[in-house]
This record gives sequence, structure tokens and C-alpha cells, in this order.
Amino acid sequence: MLGFSSGFLLPWYFYLQSIVNQSFVHYHWSVPSSVYARELNFFEGKILSEKELDYELSILGYKLTANPRYIGEYSKSGNLYEIHSKGFQFLDKKEKPSRIKFKLSSAKVTQLNQTMARLEPYLIGQFFNHKLENRQPISIAEIPNTMVMGLQAIEDRNFNQHAGIDIFGIVRALVRNVFAGKIVQGGSTITQQLIKNRFQYQAKSWIRKANEALAALLLEQIYDKGQILESYFNEIYWGQQGARAIHGISQASHYYFSKKPKQLSIAEQALLIGMIKGPSWYHPIKRHNRALKRRNTVLNSWYETSVISKKQWQTAKQTPLKITLNKSFRPQIYKDFLDLVKLQLSQSFSSAQLNQQGLKIFTSVNPYQQYNLLNTLQWHTAKLGQDLQSAAVVSQAQTGMIMALKGSKEKLSYYNRALLSKRQIGSLIKPFVYLAGLKLLPSFSLETMIEDRPIAVKTSSGDVWRPKNWDGKSFGTISAKQALVQSRNQATVQLGLKIGLQNFVDFMQSLGLNINHSNHPSVFLGATELTVLEVTNLFLILSSNGKQQHLMAIKYVLDKDNVFLGKLKRQNDLSLKAQALTQIKSAMHLITTQGTAAKLKNKYGFKNLYGKTGTSNDGKNSWYVGFDQRYLASFWVGKDNNTATKLTGGSGAMLLWANWYEKTHYPNPDIENHNESTSP
Repeated sequence: MLGFSSGFLLPWYFYLQSIVNQSFVHYHWSVPSSVYARELNFFEGKILSEKELDYELSILGYKLTANPRYIGEYSKSGNLYEIHSKGFQFLDKKEKPSRIKFKLSSAKVTQLNQTMARLEPYLIGQFFNHKLENRQPISIAEIPNTMVMGLQAIEDRNFNQHAGIDIFGIVRALVRNVFAGKIVQGGSTITQQLIKNRFQYQAKSWIRKANEALAALLLEQIYDKGQILESYFNEIYWGQQGARAIHGISQASHYYFSKKPKQLSIAEQALLIGMIKGPSWYHPIKRHNRALKRRNTVLNSWYETSVISKKQWQTAKQTPLKITLNKSFRPQIYKDFLDLVKLQLSQSFSSAQLNQQGLKIFTSVNPYQQYNLLNTLQWHTAKLGQDLQSAAVVSQAQTGMIMALKGSKEKLSYYNRALLSKRQIGSLIKPFVYLAGLKLLPSFSLETMIEDRPIAVKTSSGDVWRPKNWDGKSFGTISAKQALVQSRNQATVQLGLKIGLQNFVDFMQSLGLNINHSNHPSVFLGATELTVLEVTNLFLILSSNGKQQHLMAIKYVLDKDNVFLGKLKRQNDLSLKAQALTQIKSAMHLITTQGTAAKLKNKYGFKNLYGKTGTSNDGKNSWYVGFDQRYLASFWVGKDNNTATKLTGGSGAMLLWANWYEKTHYPNPDIENHNESTSP
């Protein structure tokens, strides 16, 4: 008998010992990387619309109240705001929650009660491994004491006395179950529950229970009580959002209350502790009454065991159960932008680092801009015609930091046209033909007279190419500025031939654009294919006055311990003269007042804009790129099968651009010269 016991029990013991070591001592959670939007800063004179502020407060989970006494609340009385911020670990420092007070007058922050303040950045998405477990481990010191004690009061009152299994608890549960005629109470300790969750047992059996019990005893020999509780709070399952499982107290408090665990009220803490018994069964929205009853049961237990005072108990029980799930757990609106983030990160980080090491990635996306861009493409593309698709990129005009990106008209797109679809750009190339002329032809300026006449060009293949103007007319001798403003094809080709085809291709390559090395002069009229992102990157050279050459989506990256890992570097080596850029921009301004985009002024009343329409053969691609002092945005409209449409740049993409700009633009003269990237 002794030999049998030794031969069976010892291997079993050592087997479970190795499993416990592997599952706990040497175990590392797979923590997804978190991707954040830009933080919203407040400073005196900050340009900010009421709609943008209200939208940002809404998605961050702030609750509108008459008197914001608690963290995560705000009040709004006329143009006076008071926000009780939640605090955040920013790159430069960890900010504590504070009360931010200011007025919002004519889209400008005034009477701010601090030199500078900011709200936490919005979580726009995460990069997961194949398990899709949404977890951000925290230390037990970051969990409220009432939750730590309250968990024990509900799940395991003898937690501090037993060594992993609670014999008295098992007997007590057995007696209650017998008298009830059904299972009304379990005998598992917190340690056993942790073992069960980590081992991921599915089948119910005595062998499983025996494994859990022995493993619990072994774990208590390795971990102290605090470590077990910390592991439990980070391990436990708190619900499901689509395919993603919400694990751990940090993500649970963020998902259900848009708060950190330390910021939860007693009522909120009790709800989450009560949900452990069954997150779906006690879902606070789908099973409201059941969840409320369970929460109050937890509160009663806490009061009985002196976890909370009588006043806390009474206040918490009277608190209504109002839950608004955090919108950052539905990141479809940012999927296309996240594609770009992952693409740019792939230069410096492996897939394993992105999916498992809990990186914190801070980006430049503006949630309100992304929301407006989505609405424009989703609701207005279909008005232009049947079977059309659209894509757009919005960036800061001066810095090239991307504020919004959408690769389709659908809310959730499965093909990111902004990054992947290369289309002929048509007349969008023309400002750069004239810019090349200013750089490469010594006596050329936009006042130089050129010929807008029929021309026959013999190509390298021996064919004769005869470009025509879009209106079928020729203006004769006109200034280069008029030729650019009126988008004259024949005049542009005449200038291009003086520059030289190879010289132009080399010039565009110096700007960072590897256009098709075609020997055909149609390159001067945009017979080259680019994505929307590449087009925006090209026009950034003009909007930034030659200071920036590369669009960026990522500001910086921290590791899981908030250690700075770096930022992506740019290389700007342009050698363009300011005078040449000024001349091109002057012509592009005239395009929006007198040229192919004059509707922006005449119909919409927009001022101080620069832009260029673009149309490829048969209207297969409709483009518009426009910018002011703040924003640079490129829009494309076309069909996925690349067949003809009835659209030009002015009748298609430009109308989407105007719709988006109307939502974004603040009609305040002070804003015209405002640079969003600057702050005190």
C-alpha cells in the first residue's frame, strides 16, 4: 500500500509542482499593446470647438452632472466648463486628477484656472495575440482596499486563515447545498479559483477538483496572500466584447466605468465583485435588475463584515445602476488608422513585441476628426453616384502628423484603400511640374508666358501623342500661373518638355516619390499611380513650406513600465527655395477662388484655402487635395473595378472634402493663422 501511494502520489505531486511553477512562477501574461489618440490639451487661447470638446468628453466616459464632485464628471453651464479629470501617466510626468475650469468663447479657451491642463488620451485600439485576451496587469497597491477585502468577504472569508483549501468552507457549503436541494454555494477558495482560471479546466470531475486542491496548497507555499490576490484580480474574467475577452480589474473598470480601479466608487466596486460569479448572468446592461440585486447583496455582505461603514452602505445602495460601456472597446472606426500605425511600428518592433509585451503607443489621431471623416465618407459618397468608393487622409498642415485616415465609405472596412489602392492621380501632379520648372529652369517664373496650343509628341515607342485640354479648347499664349490655375494640359506638357522627362522624374524622386519610370510624357499629366497616403505625403511639402517631407502617425512609444522606447525619426533633406513654394501656393489659392475648385469660395464661402483637383481618364479617379494653415486633407473617389465614372475632381472628391471641412472649420478670423501644433 505504501509502495502504491509512493508510486502514485509522488509523481502526481511533482507533476503538479512543475505545472504550478510553469503557470505562476515562470509565467508571463500576454499583454496586448495599447494604442492611444493624442491627448486633449487646454491652454489660454487654445482653439477648440464646443462640439469637439463635448464629443471627446463623451467617448472618454465623462458624465455630465450639475456639480462634478467625483472623478470622471463634468458640468457645463453656458460656455463655462468644469471637468474633474482622471489623471494619466504622460511621457513627461504622472498627472493626478484635478479640476479644470475654463470658458469656451468663439471656439477659444479662456479664463483657464491652470497654466496648462490635459485630459487622458483616448484608447483607440489594441494589438492582441491569437487568444484575444484584453488584460493590463496592475499591482495590488493600485486596487482599492475595499475591493481587496470585499472580494474575500464574498468569495473566501477564511482566505487569510487557510493554506489553499478551506475544509470548514467545504463542509459549510455542503450542508447548505444539501438543505437547499441544489448547489447554492461553492467551497472553492480564491486560491483554487485562481488555479482553475489559470489551468483553464473545462470538464467538471473529481480529478479536476483534486488537482485544484493540491495545486492550491502548492501555490500557497510559493506565493504569499498578497501575490495570490494580485494574480486573481489580474486573471479573472469580467465579460466579453465581441471576440475580445475582458480580463483583470484594470480592463473591467475601464470597460464598464471608464475609470482606473482606484477611482471606482463603492457601488461600482461592488458591482464588479458581484459580476465575478457570472459576467454574462449579471451583465449590468443586459441583465440590469439581476445585476442590481447582486450588487446590493455584495454591499450587504460588505456592511455585515465591516468592509464598509453604514453611511457608505446606505449611499452605495441608493446609487442607481447607470452603465455606459467604454466606446474604445469598439475600435472599428480606427481600424484603417491602426493599419498605418502597425505598418510604421513594424520598422522598429516585432509582432511578438506588439502583441504580447504591453507597449503603450501614443499617436497623433484626433478622435473628433476621425469621427467627422467617417461621417462624411459614410453618408455622402453614395450621393455622388452608384457603386462608388472613397478614401481620405487628414494631417496637420505644418507638421505632417496624421489626424484621421479612412480607407472606405463603410464604418468597418476590409480593404484599406488609403494605404493599398494605387490610382492614377491626374492633374494633381501639375503643381509639381511647375515647381520643377521653378527649380530647374533658370529664367522661369509663374509670370513666364507659355503656349497652350495643340502639340504632337513623338514617344520612345514611335507613336505620336497629342494631349488635349479638358474643355477641348486652347488658350494660346498664357502665363504659367494661369496655366496652373486653369489646369491646362497642353501648356503643362509644353513646360514639361522644356524641363525634360528624366529631369522631372529625378526631381520627383528627390521629393521622396518614386513614380513609374515611364518614358512617356503623359507623366506630366499624372499618368502615375499613387495611394491617398502617398498623395498626402507629396502635398505635405507644399503645406509645410518645405519643412516636412514625411507623414507620421506615431508620436512616441513606452513599454509596460512607462519607460520611453523612442519615436520614429524623420529625414528631411529638401532643397526647395521659399520663393518657389510661395509662387506655387499662390497659384493653388487662386485655384480655390478662380480655378477648378472655385466652388469652395462661391458656394461654401471658404477662405484662405489652397487646393488642387485631379481627374484621370474617363473620370476613373476623382481627387481633391486641399489645405489651410491647420489642415491638409486628400480625398479620392472612384470604383473598385477602375471603370469610368461621371465625376471630375471638382464634382466628386472636392465635394466630400468640402463636407468634411465644413464640419471641421471654425469661422473665426483668429484661427486662420493658428498652428495647432504649437502650445505654451
